[in-house]
Amino acid sequence: MPLPRPKLTPYHFNARGARMNPTYSVVIVEDNPWIAKLLSEYSERCGLTVLQVVPCGEDIMSCYEQLNPDLMLVDIGLQGEMDGITTIQTLRDKGFHRQKIIMVSGTTNIEHILTSMNELGSLYFLSKPVLFPKFEAAIQKAVTEIELDRKRQEPGETATWITVKNLKVEVPILEQSIVFVEKEEKRSTLIYLVNGEIIEGNTSLSDILAQASPCLFSPYKGYLINLKHVMSYEKERGLPGSRRYLIHLQHTPNKIPLSRMVQKEFAQLLYEMSGKR
Repeated sequence: MPLPRPKLTPYHFNARGARMNPTYSVVIVEDNPWIAKLLSEYSERCGLTVLQVVPCGEDIMSCYEQLNPDLMLVDIGLQGEMDGITTIQTLRDKGFHRQKIIMVSGTTNIEHILTSMNELGSLYFLSKPVLFPKFEAAIQKAVTEIELDRKRQEPGETATWITVKNLKVEVPILEQSIVFVEKEEKRSTLIYLVNGEIIEGNTSLSDILAQASPCLFSPYKGYLINLKHVMSYEKERGLPGSRRYLIHLQHTPNKIPLSRMVQKEFAQLLYEMSGKR
C-alpha cells in the first residue's frame, strides 16, 4: 500500500533567498517509513511536488504511467521481489527513459553502486543517512538536466552553450539557463542559473561573451545578464548623486547595476527582443 502523502509547501527558497517554483514532480520508492518521510520533507524544501510515496517496486509499476514524474528517488534495498535496481531496469525496459533517477541506499556493495551510476544512468547516489546539503545538490543537478532536456525539445530555437572552467574541469552550460554572471574582484566567476544553482568558475566575462548570443549583455563592470530574464529596470534610489539604474531579473532577488553609459543600448536591445517574443 502507498504510504501517506505529505503536505506540500508551495515554494522553496534557496540559500540566497531566490524563490523557486515547484514545477517538477517526484516519486519516492522507499520501504523505511521514517526515511520516506525525511525524503518527502527534503523534496518539499527543494520545491518538488511529491506525487506518491511507495514502499516497493511492485506498487510503483501499477501507477507509474499515470503519475509520469520528472524525478524518482529510489532505495536499492526495497522489500518485495523487486529491489531498486530491478525496479528501474523494468521501467527502462517498458520505455520510461525520460525520468531522472537518484538512488538512495545504505549499501556498501560497490557492484550495486556502479550498476546504479552506469547501467541505469543514475544522476546521483546518496548514501544513508542522507543529509540535506547533499540531497539538495543532487536535486539541483537533476533539475538542471530536466531543463536542458526540455530546452532541447523546444522547436525553432537553436541552443547556445557556454563552456566555463571550474578548476581543471570544463562545464557546459545552456545559455538560456543563465540568469546573470558576476565576476568577484580578483576572484572567481559566479554563474547564477534559473534553478537557483550557482556555478563557480574561473572563466573571464570576455571569454563567456565570446561564446554567447546577443542575449548576454554587460550592463556594468563585473556583470553579465541574460536579456531574456529581464523584468524591468529603474533609477537607483537611496544613494544621493547616483546616476545608475537597477535591473530586476526573473529567478533572483538580486538587483544588477546598469551604467548610464549603456542604458540606451540596453533599452534598445530589450525593445528589439520584445518584438521577437
